[in-house]
Amino acid sequence: MIHGEHLAKDLRRDHGFTHIGRTKDGNAVIMRKGDRWTVVPLRWLSSDAVDTIKAQAGIGLV
Repeated sequence: MIHGEHLAKDLRRDHGFTHIGRTKDGNAVIMRKGDRWTVVPLRWLSSDAVDTIKAQAGIGLV
């Protein structure tokens, strides 16, 4: 389990994503890299959820 805030920091640090803002309800972070956009929920995420978010962001799994 990883918290969404930690995943967002990893996307920024390791993959070059930029923090754009939060959703209106404040429950997710919006991030962008080039023409790729992703939304990271700010809650505890299972490893399957993390893999799905990374795949949607265009990050290859190792």
